[in-house]
Amino acid sequence: MMDGYSAHAILVEKISDAIQEVIKDHKVEYGSIVERAPPDKGDLTINAIRIARSDEAAIKLAEKIANVLTTRVDLIGKVYIENNYVNIKVDPYKYGVIVWNIVSNQKENYGFNPHPQPKNIIVEHTSANPVHPLHIGHLRNCVIGDALARILKARGHKVNTHFYVDDVGLQMAYAAYGFEKAAMLQKDIKPDHYVGLLYAATNAVVNVYLLRKEREKANPEERARIDKELSEWLWVSKELMEKDEEIFTVIANAAMHEDPYARICDINRAYEAGEEWAVALVRRVANLCIDGFKKTLERLGISFDSWDWESEVTTWNGLVTEVLRGLRQSGLVIEKQGALIFEADKLAESHEIRQKLGLPRNYGISRLTLVRSDGTTLYPTRDIAYTLYKFQTGADKVINVVGAQQALEQIQVRLALYALGKAKEAENTIHFAYEMVTLPGVKMSGRRGRYVSADELLDEAVKRAGEELVKRGLELAENRDVAEKVGLGAVKFALLSISPSRPLMFSWDKVLDFDKNSGPFVQYAYVRARSVLRKAGSLKPLVTEGAFGEDERKIVFLVGYFPEVVAKSADELKVELIPQYLNELALAFNKYYDEVPILKAETLEKVQARLALTLMVAVTLENGMKLIGIEPPHRM
Repeated sequence: MMDGYSAHAILVEKISDAIQEVIKDHKVEYGSIVERAPPDKGDLTINAIRIARSDEAAIKLAEKIANVLTTRVDLIGKVYIENNYVNIKVDPYKYGVIVWNIVSNQKENYGFNPHPQPKNIIVEHTSANPVHPLHIGHLRNCVIGDALARILKARGHKVNTHFYVDDVGLQMAYAAYGFEKAAMLQKDIKPDHYVGLLYAATNAVVNVYLLRKEREKANPEERARIDKELSEWLWVSKELMEKDEEIFTVIANAAMHEDPYARICDINRAYEAGEEWAVALVRRVANLCIDGFKKTLERLGISFDSWDWESEVTTWNGLVTEVLRGLRQSGLVIEKQGALIFEADKLAESHEIRQKLGLPRNYGISRLTLVRSDGTTLYPTRDIAYTLYKFQTGADKVINVVGAQQALEQIQVRLALYALGKAKEAENTIHFAYEMVTLPGVKMSGRRGRYVSADELLDEAVKRAGEELVKRGLELAENRDVAEKVGLGAVKFALLSISPSRPLMFSWDKVLDFDKNSGPFVQYAYVRARSVLRKAGSLKPLVTEGAFGEDERKIVFLVGYFPEVVAKSADELKVELIPQYLNELALAFNKYYDEVPILKAETLEKVQARLALTLMVAVTLENGMKLIGIEPPHRM
């Protein structure tokens, strides 16, 4: 029982205890049969047919349950049967007193709902390659990861957030090549945007160079394909020239006097080997980009406990070498044309392992190339080492917030852990997948320099929020911070309120809808509640007998339910439950505010009770918003 933390848990335990004698002959897990009721069906419900298994038996059982609850559970106000469901309405005063006592006692900690077995959890999120600014896809990642970490902490877990700096590999070498040629042209722009220009220009120049070389040796059929690709990259080059002719020209001229791809491969090889010149070059450009990341993340109120450089935690410390040695010894590694390949498909033939990974029978697993023929490793190889590193730091569980498109690689990494004899680590590594975010009419590609940066999106959100606030009578000159909180809150809520497993089409009309299901809608309900409390002056919130009635019941129940939402969100890793709950509470309070007089209630006792209800709503909305990284504004 969550006594002292959750009024809802107290209520459910009382109900479960009361009906144990009635359902003792049925195989039902204690506490599992009491569920939230559908809209307009009360607060809680018990499905009798789920217990009794037949209509006739369910009717009799429902009557027995209803009778016991009516006579034995004093927190219940009304019980009625409908279609074999026992629907329950709480007593708004008796239950409300318990909710009020817990909320007023816990205040800013309300919702904290400690797990009986807390764990050490690492949440790795964002982890964008330091080759261009964070874009809208990264925004969904970092907002989800940050909210997940906050929610898990509210469940009592010890949580550390990690950003994995992917500084090894060809992408980083491309950016480093561009920086090597155009470092003297560093612009007076945010550093990650500057690095993004270098990276895109280098990609365009190198692809044009490689395609032209390939064309020289191609037959007529192959030339048609090459010409199509070449035409696209030439168009990209034109776009980049228009963005910054100086940077593009310097990189293009340099590529005319050498093989640019060979130089990029040389940088990649030398950096992985830890050669001093390559380390100095790559680290300089990577740090520039990370400085830009940190400014964006600071604006979002997102920080990390650890910045893990891939080179340091996987490569230079010998951990990748150790992983490769262990995989060779597993008998599941073959060599093909100089490359080293892990036969993940063979290991996935094990029915037991597929079950533990939760893989459908027809989910195909392919082999994984660990080392290229030139001796350099691939990203998944280093990710195997990184996963081991995270467990070596003391983690019981590792949650990787990574795009759904990387599902196969994440499975291959876990299969490699099994092959290394690390079954416990494999089973406690979770791929928290999220789908893509799209903007209408925008196709993004970092290599081509085509993306909407997070900075641009946030600026636009704040601008639009400000315009809407002005329409509503707010003097923006004195309330710039309000526009910032509302704009950023709108973006975060939009990215979190939809299940991460669903693709998200970003629409400004929905994101900044002040009237329903949005960050501004929830923030406005909070501001309304705080405004009422300010206007009350010296009047103290107080709950006296009979002061809560049917008008207050739904809100009393919803506030009492909040710690359960936090627990469910943390235990099931469903961050969307918090914004969905906040929207429901905001809807209920706005309706109450519009229909029920608070400060002008007919008696002092009712005024004080309704102030108590308003305070509970304000505390719950504020704590809920903070759980998903949204700042409550003081006015709107």
